[in-house]
Amino acid sequence: MKKYSICPFFFVFFLALGLQAQNKNTYWVHGLNDNSTAWQHYASIFEAERRMNSSRPSYPSSSGVTASTSSVSSFIPVNSQNIGIGHSMGGVVLRNLDRVSPSSSRRINGLITIATPNSGAGIANSFEDNSLYSASQTACNDLSAGPLTELFGIPWNVATLSFTSALGANLTTSKICELLITNDLLSQYAGSAQARADLKMGSPFLSQIDNYSSSIPRLSMIAQENRPVHWRLLSSTITRNSTNPSDQLLPDAITGVEVIYNGFFVARTAGTIVNAILGFINPVLFVQAAINANKAVQWKKGVDWLNESETIWNGLTKSSRMEPETYWVWTWVPCEAIPGKQLLIDDVGRDRDESCGEWGFVERTRQVMVHYPSDGFIPSYSQDISSLPASNRYFIQGANHIEVLNMSNSKLNGQP
Repeated sequence: MKKYSICPFFFVFFLALGLQAQNKNTYWVHGLNDNSTAWQHYASIFEAERRMNSSRPSYPSSSGVTASTSSVSSFIPVNSQNIGIGHSMGGVVLRNLDRVSPSSSRRINGLITIATPNSGAGIANSFEDNSLYSASQTACNDLSAGPLTELFGIPWNVATLSFTSALGANLTTSKICELLITNDLLSQYAGSAQARADLKMGSPFLSQIDNYSSSIPRLSMIAQENRPVHWRLLSSTITRNSTNPSDQLLPDAITGVEVIYNGFFVARTAGTIVNAILGFINPVLFVQAAINANKAVQWKKGVDWLNESETIWNGLTKSSRMEPETYWVWTWVPCEAIPGKQLLIDDVGRDRDESCGEWGFVERTRQVMVHYPSDGFIPSYSQDISSLPASNRYFIQGANHIEVLNMSNSKLNGQP
C-alpha cells in the first residue's frame, strides 16, 4: 500500500539529531527542470504541524550540478541547525554542497535524498547515444501505422500525395514523426547538455561525490512504483498540478487504447481470411484480402508496441538487464551428441547407422530480461547510496518520481 505521508519519517529523523523542531531550518531543494513550488505541499505541513522553518530555494538546474550547488549555497546561510531535503537532482546538489563546504562553515547538518539519481540517471545516457530519440520515433511510427493505413487504405509512406512534391515536402509517417519529436522536446526528460554530463550513469562528477566520505547524518528514500511504471509516472506528471493528482489516469486510458488496437487487428485479420476464401468464387476479393492483410500488419505494430512499451521504457532508464537462463527442451536427438549440448540420454553401445536416434531433453541457454524496481524514472539501485547502513534507507512502495512530492491523494487499489 502506498504511504499516505512521508512527514512522520522526516520528524523521527530530526529527533534523532537531538534538535528541537522549532529551531530547525529545513531547505527543500527541487529537481531537474522543476521550480520552488515543487515541495510546497510538505513544506506547508512542516511549517504548520512541525513548527519547522521551511524554505524552498530555486536554482538553475540546466546549468549543471556545480552551478546549481553555488546557487543553493548562496541561499542557505551557515548554520548547524540546517537540514537539506532534495528531490531528484536536488539530492545530488545537496550531496555536492556537503562535499564542497568546509567543516567550519557547514551549511547543512543533515541530508535526505528522495528519488535521487545517486548513481546516475540512465535516461541521460539514452539521450546521448540517441536511444531515446530512436525509441520515440519507433513509437510514433508504430502507433500511427494502423490509423493512417485505415484512412488511406495503404501505408502512409506509400500514399505520398501529389501536391506534396510541389510544396517540396514528403509527408511520410517518418517525416511527420521527425517534425513532432525532436531532440529539443526530449531534452526536457534528459536535461540540458551540462546536466546530462553530470547526472548520467558513470559520470566522473558522480564518482567524486560517491568517493567523498560525509560526516553528517544522511538518509536515502527510495521510491518504487507499481506496474506499469511508465504510464503511472506520466499520469502523475500530467495531473501533478490538479486538485486531485492521480497516477491511474493513463493506465485506465491505455487499457481502452489496447482494446481498440486489438479490435482492429482481429477484425482485419478475420477480413483477410474471409476474403481469401471467397476469392476462389470472386477473384476480385483476393485484392480486398491483400488490403485487409496489410491493415492487420499495420495495426499489429501498434499492438506490439503497447505490449512492450514498459520494457522499452525500462531499457531507456536502465531499469532492466539481460541475464542468461538455462532450460531444457524435449527434442529429437541424433545418435551423435550435439556439440556443446548436454544430453539426458544414454546412447552408449547403440548402433551408429542412419536410422538411429531418439527423443530426449537438451539443455539450452537463452537471454531473458529482468526488470529492476524503479520510480518510473530512476531505478532503485541508482537511488541508493551504497555507503549508507540499511537502517538509513527507507522504501516508499507504490510511489513514482513525481508522486513523492505530494502523496496526499495517493491510492492503491482504491485505498489511501
